[in-house]
Amino acid sequence: RTVVENDRDLIFEVLSTIPSRKEAQSFLNRFTKPYIKPPILKPKVTKIPSIDKRPPSELTDIDTKKLELKKNQFIDSLFSSNFDHVALIKIQGPFTPLNLKSVAKSLVHLQKLGLMSIVVLDNDDWKEMLKEGPARFNELKQWMLEDAANLSEAIEISGGKATSIYDGVFTLTNSHVPEKNTNNHYRYFKLPGRTLATDVDAKINVSLRWLKWCYNLGQIPLILPIALDGLLIQRTIPANSGVIELSRALSNSSNADSLNLKTPELEPMKIIVINSEGGIPSEERKGAHVFINIQQEYDYLKQSYKVNPKWNYTHPTGLENLEMIKSCLKDLPPTSSAIMVPAYSSTALVSNLITDKPRFSSSLPLTASTTPSTPITVLRYGAPVLFHHSLSTVNISSFQSLIEASFGRKLNIDDYLSRLENCLDMIIVVGDYQGAVVVTMEDVEGNKKGDLPYLDKIAVAPNSQGMGIADILWKQLQTNYPNLLWRSRDNNIVNTWYFERSDGNFHIPDTHWVMFWYGSDAINKLHEYAKVFKRIPASFY
Repeated sequence: RTVVENDRDLIFEVLSTIPSRKEAQSFLNRFTKPYIKPPILKPKVTKIPSIDKRPPSELTDIDTKKLELKKNQFIDSLFSSNFDHVALIKIQGPFTPLNLKSVAKSLVHLQKLGLMSIVVLDNDDWKEMLKEGPARFNELKQWMLEDAANLSEAIEISGGKATSIYDGVFTLTNSHVPEKNTNNHYRYFKLPGRTLATDVDAKINVSLRWLKWCYNLGQIPLILPIALDGLLIQRTIPANSGVIELSRALSNSSNADSLNLKTPELEPMKIIVINSEGGIPSEERKGAHVFINIQQEYDYLKQSYKVNPKWNYTHPTGLENLEMIKSCLKDLPPTSSAIMVPAYSSTALVSNLITDKPRFSSSLPLTASTTPSTPITVLRYGAPVLFHHSLSTVNISSFQSLIEASFGRKLNIDDYLSRLENCLDMIIVVGDYQGAVVVTMEDVEGNKKGDLPYLDKIAVAPNSQGMGIADILWKQLQTNYPNLLWRSRDNNIVNTWYFERSDGNFHIPDTHWVMFWYGSDAINKLHEYAKVFKRIPASFY
């Protein structure tokens, strides 16, 4: 397979993500055709010894070709696009020429990987002119067109194609026709972050007629936030409002059917914001939040902005973008996600597309020297988090199904519940039993509820894996339990994950258990911990 020069950076980005086997296969299942095994090459020699036992100098040309086929199998599948998926992207300038080049290259790379980008343009420098309403509309429209032309040119230089669209996407309908005042101007009303010159009851409508044309020609549409009102006059609209209404229109199945595209569905699988400020700032870590479960953390994030007023200057549009993303993801499937990324890190979009998760886990210890910081935030609409301090409020059937599906084993439910009746402290459940943790308070003697917090179970439903459920649960554990211990079989494949999140570990002699803990008190109670571990009975048949 011949790879053009413009694709080499993309291949390097793909390989540098170092996806796990599961992540790579998941990406290929979503984005590519099934891999077709190449025909077997007949060697010219009668007998070829095992390839892996010979030095490279002894390999025949046939052997080298076989090795190249294996190495290129992933790359071949990568570019064998079968289904295009949709990403709705807000590009929020202004950017330096270098950052604009990076953004353009990332858009082209996403397109080559099978992600159809629909771009809505925004620019923080438009704000002052937007406040003046229609008086400077023509001047603002020209500025928007110039921004679109600059991005379009950068996309073409990167090997892609783009077209600016400023007419025929958005229209405004009112409950009645707005009246002109004595200055021949229309009345204004506020939308989040912007001023719109139209009637107070205006509604933004979306047409997707342009989409089939862009799709068939392989053009990335660059949509300007301009709408036609009831008097056939062009008006500016908030870019965020445009993104929200586009998301709703794309999610309408009747629109997808009428366009007759080869995409299985038009619902955006990604909502992307590319800006200068990056993701949502974090109080706990340097940089931005790594991952946000919107249903759980939305109110907390709004409050954080009040507690940290400097964020209104360092990340002035963070809450606006969070609100927009929340509105979009609320009406999309739970598998859809969002990402906020600064222009200088826009290449991270390729990694996020392949792995469908942040570059590193949000539940890694904040104090660990190996835990990096990031300017990028990944968001999901997620699920609510519920806390149960008694089995009486737990849906036992759903709880049992979750534990058995997660562990792949049959739970001895009667004995297990009997044990929890005596020592349960809390069961934390995410969503409709998509994940859960069970924490007990253990006693060294084992005949009563004690004071040693023990992580008895952590479970994530197989169909919810990869959606950040484990990180949500672990962050709740860290919040509610400053000190925690747990055990794991020494051959458990999850132990690497535990090692990264523990302050220490110890293999209990004459057992198959590894003891883990975090917290400052644990080191002084290892002897008690070991006694507890040996006493706790098995939960499964």
